[in-house]
Amino acid sequence: MSRVLLCVFALFAARLSADRMEPRVLFLGDSITYGGTWTVYVESAIRAQKGMEHATIVNMGLSSETASGLSEPGHAGGGFPRPDVHERLGRVLDQFKPTIVIACYGINDGIYLPLNSTRKLAFQDGMIRFRLACAKVGAKLVLLTPPLYAPDNRAKDEINYDGVMESYGAWLVEQRAAGWMIIDIHTKLHQAVIAAKRADPKFIYAKDNLHPGEQGHQFMAQAAWEGLAPLMSWKLDTPFAVGDKFKILKQHSVMLRDAWLRQIGHKRPGVAGGLPLAEAESRSGELIREYFKK
Repeated sequence: MSRVLLCVFALFAARLSADRMEPRVLFLGDSITYGGTWTVYVESAIRAQKGMEHATIVNMGLSSETASGLSEPGHAGGGFPRPDVHERLGRVLDQFKPTIVIACYGINDGIYLPLNSTRKLAFQDGMIRFRLACAKVGAKLVLLTPPLYAPDNRAKDEINYDGVMESYGAWLVEQRAAGWMIIDIHTKLHQAVIAAKRADPKFIYAKDNLHPGEQGHQFMAQAAWEGLAPLMSWKLDTPFAVGDKFKILKQHSVMLRDAWLRQIGHKRPGVAGGLPLAEAESRSGELIREYFKK
């Protein structure tokens, strides 16, 4: 092979390598992730890292979704079964091509019923399938343990559903021994809520027992970041965006979320459609430039 051809081949190979290394971060999860507040805080910390300022970071959480594929009878008043992330995961990975996937499932996977070995096994199988799918495309997968259920009023949790989430989370933590990247937010959230209630007995983590309020999302973000930063060799002592910077990044996140959900497709009714993806990506650059000017 001539020297010129060798040089061309080397440049082509280098370009391919660079393309593969382009940081593309994907958040997946259920309604708590779809809401996006905790993911925006984490995104702000990611963008503060060297080389990550203009990374492509998209939240594709979907309300009601599970990783187990389970759905309780009469879900949503009989309107639709819970969507299963595996129905869309292949399309998401193929089209978005993430280098890092950060996922938080479990809170819907127990179907709000007592701990049951069959349901727990379905969750475990779903997580294994999830990990294999990400490994197949070369994406690093970081799994968060499930968040809290009814920490403000334990009497309302008659079946100890939070205990179900603890069991699911404990199994995930055990998988660290097999090389899984797991962040235990469940334990840290309990600690944060206890401390918050000591400081202010009126503090409420989740008014509906499930979806965290603003401060609850901050607790989730902090717990996630404390685990994520060491895994990715990022600076742990990175402040989250606040004020106008947070508002801009939230606007950016919602715009890309809605556009990508429209692009990928899913089986969850009632989700607002977004802009065509090309238009959203065009506006994305403008918002990120505005974000860094603040």
